[in-house]
Formats: sequence, C-alpha cells, structure tokens
Amino acid sequence: MRVTIISSPANQGDFRQMTDLNSALEAAISGIQGDFAWHIEDPSTGRAWTRNAHEAYPAASTLKVAVFLRLLQLVDDGRVGLDHQIRLRRWHQVGGAGVLQYFSPETSLTVGEVATLMVILSDNTATNMIIDLTGLGAVNNLVSCLPGASHATRINRYYGKPSMALPDGTHFTAMATANDLATIYREVLAGKILGPRGRQAFWQTLLRQQDRAMAPRHFGPDILIAHKTGAIDGVRNDVGVFWLPDPTGADEPQAYDPMVIPNLSDPSGRPIIFVALSRNLGDLRWTVENAGEAAIGRLGAAALEYFRHPDH
Repeated sequence: MRVTIISSPANQGDFRQMTDLNSALEAAISGIQGDFAWHIEDPSTGRAWTRNAHEAYPAASTLKVAVFLRLLQLVDDGRVGLDHQIRLRRWHQVGGAGVLQYFSPETSLTVGEVATLMVILSDNTATNMIIDLTGLGAVNNLVSCLPGASHATRINRYYGKPSMALPDGTHFTAMATANDLATIYREVLAGKILGPRGRQAFWQTLLRQQDRAMAPRHFGPDILIAHKTGAIDGVRNDVGVFWLPDPTGADEPQAYDPMVIPNLSDPSGRPIIFVALSRNLGDLRWTVENAGEAAIGRLGAAALEYFRHPDH
C-alpha cells in the first residue's frame, strides 16, 4: 500500500476536524473491512493525496465515463450526433442497473438520451448501446493513451454479459487505477481531450448523477459535483470533480438539485478531483447504509472540509 503520508487513523467522528488531509482520509475508513484506493488532487497546484493509486481495482460502472468520453469525441468530430436516433436491440438488454432492460426491443431513442441513462442511472443496457457506437477497443485505446496511463485500466467486455469470456486472470468486467481515473478528469478540465461542445455535454451530464450516497453524501447544495459511481458485490466506487465556490463571493453560487435542474452552464469555482475505489468490502448490503458507501461519503466530506479551509 502506498500513501502520501502514513499516519495513525483517528476516530471516524473526528475526521472532518483534522487539518492534515491524509490523517482525515485514513480516519474516514478506520474500522471498515475492505481495501481502499484514492487520488484526490487540486489541479490548480498539481498537489495530490493518494493511496494505492497505481493499483488496479474493480472499476464497476466508473469506467462508463470513458465510454462517454469517447462518444463525445465522436460528437466533436461530427461523426455522431447526440440527436441521432439509435435502436434498442434485444441483445443489448441485460440486468443490473438501469431501465432500458424493461423497454420493448426496437425502441428508438436519441444518442443523447441513451448516453444520459448510461451516466446518471448507470444503465447497463444503455452502456452496451453506446459501446456499439464507440467500439470497445477505441474506448480502451483512449484510456491507454492518456498521460502516464498504467494500461491496467480497461473494460474487458460488454456490461451485464457474464457469458462473454474474460481475458485470462481477469475476473471483472472492468478494472481501473485511481490514478488513471483521475487523469481522465484532469485532461477534460484542461480542455485537452474534448472540444467546447463535448466538454459542456460531459459536465452537464455528470452533474445530473442520481446516486448521491457516496462522495456527495455530506455535501450541501452549494457544492457542485460531476461524478460517476460504481457498485458490485464487495465494491463501491465514486469518481469525479467537485467545485468549491469562490470564498470571496465573486461568483454567484450555483446551488443545484440534480433531480430537477433542466440545464446548467459550465461549472465555476475551484475544481477538486476526487477518486475513491474499494474492493473486498465485508458489508454486502445493497442499501445506502452500506459501510463502503458511508466510508466514501466520509472521504468526500474530509476532502471538502480540507479544501474549504482558506489556508490550503
């Protein structure tokens, strides 16, 4: 295990009062059965706080953000339109997260509608429809070509298709390192891998994420977070960016509710990259009280509290 600073974890109840972020992060997972990795970064300074960030963890649905990223590159290039119609095929339909598994085959939806379901509801069927547009190899190639990529981050097969063979030694549909996931968001923030139109669609869609039980669990309405969650048995993940409001009040706060806002401009404020992964969790409950979900909520709260302090 690699941690920026090794320190003795304090009680969970104290994690938001600590001035040292590493101590607060360790305290947030104290007593939880399972393994954790994270990469938390202030891109304005390049400073990062990491734990096991170069080790591959089950990505679950977090790598759907890479599928979305590749789709938006095709949109930027004019090869695909978000308003183009695509047809749901029976082969796409799988169980797990999402609603399209209950739709009638041959239903037509726009690319933008399907992509939105993939991101904000983590719809597995929608993901398979978008992968048919992007190509799985192109998604994996995009990730592997990112600066400093580990080549361990990849999607191995369509989602919800356990009958499809996996590469030897692989047991999960998707694997990722915290560092590679952080790099995706850093590159989008820097405007390096998406044009203005694609970047706006990227943030606006991720801001509407419906699962609020992990990273933003303790966030107030003044904190914008664009993120993608992932969950399978023994695994809870949340990856994305949150924005701190301007402490001087120069920017009008963008209080939002992802359930109701129909349109949102590009986020303003100070962005913080937040990636938290887990595996081998002892708590297998599928509820918001799952210990892994609660722990990632504490990690999010610890990061928010630290970066809100004016001295950091």
